[in-house]
Amino acid sequence: MNPRGRLLASFLALLAGWAFAAAPAPRGFGELLEEAGMVYEPPAGYAPAPLEFNPVLPYQYRVVSSDGQVEIRYVVFPLDRVEIDYDDPHASAPEPDHLFTLLFPGILTEISGWGRYESREYPEDEALRLFRADWAAVAVLEVVPEYSPERRQALVVALHRNGHADAYQIFLGRDVKRLGEEAKRVQAALRFKE
Repeated sequence: MNPRGRLLASFLALLAGWAFAAAPAPRGFGELLEEAGMVYEPPAGYAPAPLEFNPVLPYQYRVVSSDGQVEIRYVVFPLDRVEIDYDDPHASAPEPDHLFTLLFPGILTEISGWGRYESREYPEDEALRLFRADWAAVAVLEVVPEYSPERRQALVVALHRNGHADAYQIFLGRDVKRLGEEAKRVQAALRFKE
């Protein structure tokens, strides 16, 4: 495996272990957001749902729409918690502020079971306006049953702010069009502080 592949595999393992171990209760989600320099306003028409262990990609908080058709899982990684065990003697370890370029496709690959996905980056000004982020992207894909047995379509909104955190909003449902509508309506519920 090449160094980039080893780094990605190691980081995904670290990510899964950290996310599960650090999965706080709903009150703890607020503390995690504070550490990440983020704010969250519960979106209208959604209610908190209990956390359930997920072997593919653990998450720290989730909400479900009032009609039960859309679920949003939130994954937040404060960058000051990221420790990289990188043993390639011919290259330097990447900075936590540059991991989103590996983490975003890595997460999409994990939840799709190495399937296909379509992604695009938000223009810089839109990422800043919507999320107060330095970088943001969106992807559409079908997830593996181990990630979500009932809601197989996903729309993932990824956020990154230098020196703060990486965060992911994973919209799950059965209808991609509905997911797109919901994402447009509530994606800015999670954003970075001023």
